[in-house]
Formats: sequence, C-alpha cells, structure tokens
Amino acid sequence: MSQYSRRTLVRGAAWSIPVIAVAVNAPAFAASHDAPSPGSLVMDCRTNGQGGGNCQGYRLVVNFNVQGTTSWNIRITTAQITSSAGVTESINLPTAFPYVVSPTSQAMNLWFCSASSPSGLTLNISYSAWRVGSNESTAVVQSFPQAVYAGGSIPVC
Repeated sequence: MSQYSRRTLVRGAAWSIPVIAVAVNAPAFAASHDAPSPGSLVMDCRTNGQGGGNCQGYRLVVNFNVQGTTSWNIRITTAQITSSAGVTESINLPTAFPYVVSPTSQAMNLWFCSASSPSGLTLNISYSAWRVGSNESTAVVQSFPQAVYAGGSIPVC
C-alpha cells in the first residue's frame, strides 16, 4: 500500500481548488444576457392606401435575437427608408412605445408609406434596448445592417 506524502496532498489540493471555483462561477456567467441583437428585416407585404393619398403602404417585420428569459424594451431611434427615386420616406411607428420583445415574442411590425410602387427600397434602422424594469438611461444602441429590396418582389397583403 503506497503512502502519499504531505507535499503530494497539498500539491493535489492546490490544483483542485481553482477547478472547483471555476465550476461554481460558470452558471452565474452563463446566466448573463446581452441586449437583443439585430435579427432580420423582412419586407412582409404591400397594401394600397396605408397612410392615404398617393401612397403605397408596406409592412416591415423587424426581428430581434433575444437570449435567455429576459424581456427588453425596444425603441426605434432611426427608421430611414429611401426609394429608388432617392426620396426619403417616413415610418409609422407603433403607438405603444417602448415595444417589448422577449424570447417568445421577438418581432415587431412597422408600417410605412412610399410614393406609388418604387422599383427599390433601402432601409436603415437603429434602435435602443434596455431591460424591462430598468431605466432607459442604461439602453444599448444597435443598428440593423442596411437592407435593400426590389419593389416589384414584395407581395400584396
């Protein structure tokens, strides 16, 4: 039967303590979540009359990547739509701001109006996000990559 020296036991214990400490801290680190990152922008459909007058209405579905179980407030800070004719259009934002996204509800709809059926649309959208229950001053600002859509390829609602 072999005997272990005191030095061997101390050296073994010294190596096992950091491993235990890392294992204990890992779940706390894994539970932290970043603000929702840009998902996809989907030009869902077009409809006549959205906004009235000489207007082609469009519904844009804005998708976010939401991690974990945290709900987040979202406020669109920039929503610039430029038509193929070089005209910058407006977006009609949802009336209830901030909009809340969560792991089970990761999308929001935006409606906007463009001069009748342009051949193409370019979208630039930025937003701020902060945890539900936190102060808006803690918000993180992010932007979607610029998206370009061919006007004729968007289906009717």
